[in-house]
Amino acid sequence: MVLPQARCCEMWYTNEPNKFFPQDIFLTQFEPMTILPDLSDLLNEQVNLTNEVTITVRAASPTASCPCCGTISKRVQSRYTRTLRDLPASGRPVVLIVCVRRFFCQESMCTRKIFAERFPSLTLPRMKFTLRLQETLRQMGFTLGGEAGARLGRQLSIPGSSDTLLRLVKQRELPVASSPRVVGIDDWSWKRRLRYGTLICDLENNTSIDVLPDREVETVGGTSTGRRKTASPLSKRGAGSRRSTRSKAGSIRANP
Repeated sequence: MVLPQARCCEMWYTNEPNKFFPQDIFLTQFEPMTILPDLSDLLNEQVNLTNEVTITVRAASPTASCPCCGTISKRVQSRYTRTLRDLPASGRPVVLIVCVRRFFCQESMCTRKIFAERFPSLTLPRMKFTLRLQETLRQMGFTLGGEAGARLGRQLSIPGSSDTLLRLVKQRELPVASSPRVVGIDDWSWKRRLRYGTLICDLENNTSIDVLPDREVETVGGTSTGRRKTASPLSKRGAGSRRSTRSKAGSIRANP
């Protein structure tokens, strides 16, 4: 999205300490700059530059489709504004004021009579962040964790608490795991000398596959029966694990 104009409000300081006076809001021309990605379905209405960048946008299309039945409607029921946070621009936080319209669904059999237009290229329903800000916060959560990621975000003018980062990390769908070729089996103690479990991991990718509640032969054997194209397991330790490993190896050979 190209912003050809901006409405600026600056504070002019005097030589005396703690004395300043606000300059009148004025409209200034400057060279086009790109703050938002190219969103062809949005129109820019106003830009306010203060301590943060506030951009007011609205949908470019006069119609919207119902999220339930997909019927296109142009009958507007009401309007409201939605506030979104975006990535900072030149060290300033960016706030998007999105003008959202509610439409009447023209399909008489549809269960949703009134719906709000959506912006799939900008954000998700009931979210306060844009898609690219959500992805940035998620990567910060994966790399640094909750508290450290939130501290870095405050230094970079990126909004988001530690709970927000962890929630975005938990919302990420796990990748579909492929069938492992080399499997490692080892036991570990839930409570030393009283209760032990079994850890199954993929030795080629250095990733865990499953954690079993005990190290009995039946438990490990039941887990391995549903796996195919797996090489012989490695890393055996403990009497229970040795019996489980032999049983698992036999079940794997039975399912080549």
